[in-house]
Amino acid sequence: MSVNDVCVMVPAWLAAVATFSIFLLTWEVSESSGAGVAAALVMAIIPAHLMRSMTGEFDNECVAMAAFCTAFWLWCRSVRYPSSWPWAVPAALAYASAVATWGGYIFVNNLIGLHAAVLVGFGKYNTGLYRAYSIWYALGSWLATLVPVVGWTPFRSIEQMPSMAVFLGFQVLELCDLYRRRRAPNMSALRFCLLRVAVFVSIGVVAAGVCWALMQFNYFSPWSARIRGLFLKHRKTGNPLVDSVAEHQAASEQAYDMYLSTPRYFAFVGLFLCWHQRTPSKIFPVLFAAVAYHFSLKMSRLIIICGPIVSILAGYPVGIVGDWCIEQAKRLLCGPPPSPVDEEVPKRTGGMGSILRICKMLMWPVTYTDEINAVENWSTYMTTRLPLLDRSARLVLAAVVASWAWREAQEPWEKFVSLCYQHADSLAGPGLAYEARYRDGRTVIVDDYYQGYLWIDKNTPADARVLAWWDYGYQITGIAKRTSVADGNTWNHEHIATIGRILSNPVKKSHNIMRHLADYVLVWAGERETDLRISTHFARIGNSVFPDICGPRDPTCSKYAAYPEPTPMMRESFVYNAVKHKLLPGVELNPKLFKEVHTTKHGLMRIYQVLNVSQESKDWVADPANRICDAPGSWYCVGQYPPALKKLIAKRKNFSQLEDFNRKGSEKSDYTRLIEKQQAETGRDADL
Repeated sequence: MSVNDVCVMVPAWLAAVATFSIFLLTWEVSESSGAGVAAALVMAIIPAHLMRSMTGEFDNECVAMAAFCTAFWLWCRSVRYPSSWPWAVPAALAYASAVATWGGYIFVNNLIGLHAAVLVGFGKYNTGLYRAYSIWYALGSWLATLVPVVGWTPFRSIEQMPSMAVFLGFQVLELCDLYRRRRAPNMSALRFCLLRVAVFVSIGVVAAGVCWALMQFNYFSPWSARIRGLFLKHRKTGNPLVDSVAEHQAASEQAYDMYLSTPRYFAFVGLFLCWHQRTPSKIFPVLFAAVAYHFSLKMSRLIIICGPIVSILAGYPVGIVGDWCIEQAKRLLCGPPPSPVDEEVPKRTGGMGSILRICKMLMWPVTYTDEINAVENWSTYMTTRLPLLDRSARLVLAAVVASWAWREAQEPWEKFVSLCYQHADSLAGPGLAYEARYRDGRTVIVDDYYQGYLWIDKNTPADARVLAWWDYGYQITGIAKRTSVADGNTWNHEHIATIGRILSNPVKKSHNIMRHLADYVLVWAGERETDLRISTHFARIGNSVFPDICGPRDPTCSKYAAYPEPTPMMRESFVYNAVKHKLLPGVELNPKLFKEVHTTKHGLMRIYQVLNVSQESKDWVADPANRICDAPGSWYCVGQYPPALKKLIAKRKNFSQLEDFNRKGSEKSDYTRLIEKQQAETGRDADL
């Protein structure tokens, strides 16, 4: 198979792995194989999973989902019994693979840490849990540091501090237990509780002092705009780059209906069935659901992480009820099943377990009333004294429940499957080509974007550099096979702002910069006029780093707009003239600066050659000696701007985000200050 074939098939292959992992995870947390089968069936077709698992949809998320689900299953398996802790080793390996695939690994990191902390709160702490979490965190974090783009982030990022705090807390808990076992085995529960409080307070004070000292040296990296946006009540983060991405906006009710559909209602029922299991993992789906739902409310892109948990919880009512119905038939033929034998876990004193047991003892007379006791006694009497009647009655009840459930669920299930097929058809279509219809009724496949990239591949030198808005970077490198001046990553705000300045500048000023960076430039145009539609973002993002683009009094760049009529600033810009070149009277790029070399069949992409390219700058950038590598001989080497652009780069102000609490000497952009002021005064976002 070719590399292309592998990339096309990887989403489908990894989707199968993710689906199987959901089966195992559901079986583990629900203790019902039937629930696992039902969850896997939903996971295989739910649109929230299809959105990144269709054949041809090669993206980091398609690989990450399989790693996430596998890591969750192995973690839950490692805490089933105290002796299950060795499963933490493969759980750490699965987590490391998640780190290597997608930045969303922070979700895995903190969800597992949250689950471990909640288990302590529920009085489930034991040596097995300590070993499982300690091994998972230590091994997983060490492996994460081996990923070049991650490095020491697990030990410096504020976003990953909660899981580290849980790890350190576990060490303190185990240290106290070790002291009790070896030095004071007869210590009373009260004294042991006070000992732990004293130790935690002392270590907490020391830890706070250490953290404060490290902050003075800028050791901790701040919240990223994306993560910070997940905990804001506002839609705007103060970062114009993040705010410009549609997938970073809040999810709507229509989005939930489209991607989660009917299973989300079954999942709601499943939440109430998460409490009767004996496994410590029974709380995991509840935490997963709460976190995933909250995050997806803030960022529509994260509906993808709702797919697995909705599938899991939707499997609960189907599988558990189905298992019970089948069990009644088996009970009639073979008698009642033997009572399950679980691994004995010694009861600890002096902790949350003791507190919860006391609360249970006090609440027992209220919750376990005489009426409930009478029903239980009657059930025991029927089972032991009238077994045949009891089993027959159970079977009849099971038949009634099964027939009613089948009748009521058949229509919603058929609608759900039909919806999944519809979404599969739409999701299977690549974004670079789509079906359209002429006025005479004829249909046509519009593949202008794809053909435009192929034209670049076939008609430009192999060392050609192509400049375009950052959204198209992956396509330029992957299809056109040329160097993209900006790729599809948001981590370099200042560089993307520089691209925004080039595109929004007047034509001559744009060329003065472009000739040192690119040989060709492309814009998306045509009926959709994509680059004009989003062009305000070019100036707004650029203005956050180059305040002279729109000025401090116009941080949202309202004077740079294409609709309903182009403003004077827009008419002068490169992007407007490139999109409308020779289509409107008086709109034409200077032929001494740019040469139109290709416009696709339907005019959706226009490609221009940059004239008078600086060969000196091109040679300087291409020289490996002018690249900055993270280590000698490393593959990760960052390029630099050519010396000719030194004055331009000196004008840049490093973007300071709302969350940059420990970055000294940086000033917030006018856009950020506007968002802060609007949110503080009115409690809502600025009207952009």
